[in-house]
Amino acid sequence: MQRSVSLKVIVHCPHFGRPVTATRNLAIDRLVACTDSELCRDPNPVAAPTEHARPFPRGCPVFPSLAK
Repeated sequence: MQRSVSLKVIVHCPHFGRPVTATRNLAIDRLVACTDSELCRDPNPVAAPTEHARPFPRGCPVFPSLAK
């Protein structure tokens, strides 16, 4: 198994309104981590009965599938 290359990149965070450092996995070509994700993650997200809880703010460039 070959390891994927991970790059540190700067992305604009709409939640904080400033640049944050994120990690990009080149094998899957997407952002996979953010240095400030624990600061903006909702500790008690409210889930609709038909969907999973979404802990990150709308427009999150790193975790769009988990954004509200």
